[in-house]
Amino acid sequence: MNVRKKIAGRDIFGYLLLVLSVVLLCRSLTLCFSNDIWYDELFTIGMAEHSYSELIRFTAADVHPPLYYCIVKVFVDLCKLIMPGAGTIIPAKIVSVFPCFVLLLYCLYFIRKRFGIFVSGLFLFCAAAMPQLPAYTVEVRMYGWAMLFVTAAFLHGYGTITAGVKVEGSRHLHAAALVLYGLAAAYTQYFAAVAVGMVYLCVLLVFLKKDRSRIKEWFLWVIVSALGYMPWLLVLYRQISTVRESYWILPLTWRSLGGCVKFLLKPAFSNDRVNTVLAVILFAAYVAVWGFQAVKLYHNGKEKGINVENKMTVIQCGEDEKAERFWTITAAISVLGGLVLFGFVASILIRPIFVYRYMISALGCFWFSFALGLDEILCILKTRIQEQKETSGRHNIGRSRIVYCAGIGLVILILIVGLRDYRAFCGEEEYKTVNMSKTQKALSLIGPQDAVIYNFDQVQAVTAYYLPESVERFLWQADGEKLIQQIISPCGRMDDTDEIVDMLETGGKNIWFIGSFNSRDDIVAEWRDEGLDVEEKGSFLLERYWFNLYRISKVCP
Repeated sequence: MNVRKKIAGRDIFGYLLLVLSVVLLCRSLTLCFSNDIWYDELFTIGMAEHSYSELIRFTAADVHPPLYYCIVKVFVDLCKLIMPGAGTIIPAKIVSVFPCFVLLLYCLYFIRKRFGIFVSGLFLFCAAAMPQLPAYTVEVRMYGWAMLFVTAAFLHGYGTITAGVKVEGSRHLHAAALVLYGLAAAYTQYFAAVAVGMVYLCVLLVFLKKDRSRIKEWFLWVIVSALGYMPWLLVLYRQISTVRESYWILPLTWRSLGGCVKFLLKPAFSNDRVNTVLAVILFAAYVAVWGFQAVKLYHNGKEKGINVENKMTVIQCGEDEKAERFWTITAAISVLGGLVLFGFVASILIRPIFVYRYMISALGCFWFSFALGLDEILCILKTRIQEQKETSGRHNIGRSRIVYCAGIGLVILILIVGLRDYRAFCGEEEYKTVNMSKTQKALSLIGPQDAVIYNFDQVQAVTAYYLPESVERFLWQADGEKLIQQIISPCGRMDDTDEIVDMLETGGKNIWFIGSFNSRDDIVAEWRDEGLDVEEKGSFLLERYWFNLYRISKVCP
C-alpha cells in the first residue's frame, strides 16, 4: 500500500513539473514581444521577407537547409494576412516557442503512456529550462525545431520497435513518422541529420539482435529517406565544397570535449566557480544514472545465468522490460554521442565545422535519457526499500534508502538549476528589451537621406534592418558579407577620410558613425586629427552588440 502511495506521490511531482514547464513556456511567449535580433537571426528575418524561390536560393548559398526558413515564412505571412502591417520579428520569435509545445503534446500522449508522468514532467522541464535551452525558445534560429524533429524521430523509432508484429497499423504509423521527422530534421540542420542517422542506427542494432526479419523494412525506410532528400543533395555538395575552401569555425582541441560538458551542464549562477562545480556534479550524476542501470542489468543477467544453471524456474519479474529500458536510455545518449563524434571526426578530416550549439538538436534525447534513467532508479530503489521493510518489519536505513534520497536530491538540484537558468535567461531578455527601446530612439535620429559609417560588419547588417532603405551605408576599410547584403541591403566601403570630407561638402547630408569595440576610439581620434568634428551621442545595446553613436556634421575650420 505504501508503494502505491509513494508512486502516486512521484506522479504528482511529475504533474507539477509538467505544469511548471508550461508556465515557463508561456513566459517565453511573452518574451517574444521584443524587436531585438542579432546577426544570425537577421538571416532568418531577411529570408522570411523574400519570396519562397528567393528564400531557397539564399539558403542554397548559405550553409543550412531551407525547411526552418520556410516554416518561419509561412507563419509570418499568415500573421501579416490576419493583421496587415504586422512586423516580421515578433512572429518569427513566436515560431521558436512552438517546438516545445509540440514536445508537451508528446509528453502528454506518448511519453506518459509508455514511461509515466514523472518521466514526462522531468523531461519537459529539462528541455525548457536546463542550461542553454531557454534561449532557443525565443531565438530566431532553427535549433529548437531541429531538437523537436530529432526527439520525435527517436520516440517513433522506439515505437516501431515496441509496437510489434501484432499491431501492424501502429507499427507502420510509427515508421512513417520516423521517416517524416527524419527528413524534416535533415532539411532543417545538417547536424540534426547526423542525430537522426544515429536513431536509424540504434533501430537497426535492435533489429539485428531481436528481429532480423525487419531489416528489409529498415532498408525501405532508408531508401525512402534518401529519395526524399535527393532534391537537396546537389546543393549540399556545393555547400560542402564551399566549407572546405573557407569557414569561420575555429579548430577543435581536446579541451573542446570539456567545453561540450560545460555547454550542456554549466548553470547560470552569479559565481562562476559554483557553476563549474555544479557542472561537474551534474555530469557525474548523469554518468552515475546510466552506470546504475548498467550495473543492475549486469547483475540481473548474472543471476539469471545462475538460475538457469541450477535449473531454477523462478525468473525475476520485469527483467526483460528493465533491459529494454536500459537500452532505450543508452540509445538516447548515443544520439548526442554520435553527433559529437561525427563533429570531431569531420572537423579533423575536412576542416573545423563543429560548434557547441550544434548539439542542441540532440539535447531532447539527452534529457529524455536522464529522466527515464532517474525514474527507473527511483522505482527500483523504492521497491527494494519496501521489500526490506516487509521482511524486517521496521524502517531500515540502509544503502538503498541513502541512494533513493540521493536520487530525490538530484531531482531537487535539477529543479534549482533549471529555475535559476531560466531566471537568468528572463533577466537577459528583459534587459535587452529595455535597452532596445533606447537603441531604436537613437537610430531614429538617422534620417532617410543620411549616411552611416561602421567598423563592424555584423552591427552594420543588423542596424541596417532598422534604418530606412534610402540610408547609405559604408564599412570603414572593410567589405561586408555578400550574402547578407543580398538579403537585406547593399553596403559600400570607405577607406579614406577625404571621402567623408567630400560627402560632407557636396552631399548636403548628415553623416553618422556607429562604432563598435575599442577600435572605434582610434578611428574617431584619427578623424579628429584629420579635421573632422565627431560628436558622441551615447552608447547603446542592440541585442548583444554594444555600440557608440557619433554624428559627423561639419568640417572644423
